[in-house]
Amino acid sequence: MARRKGLVINDEQMQMIDGVLTKLQRVAGSAFVALISTSGQPITTAPADVDADTLSLAALAAGSFAATRQLAEVLNEREFSLLFHEGQESNLHVMQVTEQILLLITFGRDTQVGRVRLYTTRAVEVLKPLFEDAEDSDEGGARTIDTDYSREAGAAIDDWFPGESDK
Repeated sequence: MARRKGLVINDEQMQMIDGVLTKLQRVAGSAFVALISTSGQPITTAPADVDADTLSLAALAAGSFAATRQLAEVLNEREFSLLFHEGQESNLHVMQVTEQILLLITFGRDTQVGRVRLYTTRAVEVLKPLFEDAEDSDEGGARTIDTDYSREAGAAIDDWFPGESDK
């Protein structure tokens, strides 16, 4: 069971989360996808290998997102839930999943931004209930996903990422 400050994720939930990230990476044409806490701690990544650059990216993206929250406040916006950086060779898309969780995705110039936004939004729709459940659980009794929810979520993932279930 993975534990983060105020966050409890059981093995079944982590497998589902990793599956969503792997599919998202594949359908969006991404080099790297990560879920991080708003404090900059990586939760999980696709691909799974984490190096020093990944840790730096997580911390910097969380800091950038915190600054974006302050910008929203100055502009009297409730929030900005998305951050996008465009570079010469690569792009970074950061989207808020829950109050504590951010989704990072990197992709090259040859990948369409709209495609990334579409699939990232769909992935967040699947991930959000999992993390809200994990954030709400108490330390002593982590909530688990029941079999019906797992089946329905799996079907939803397959519907949102068509043609990817056999890969």
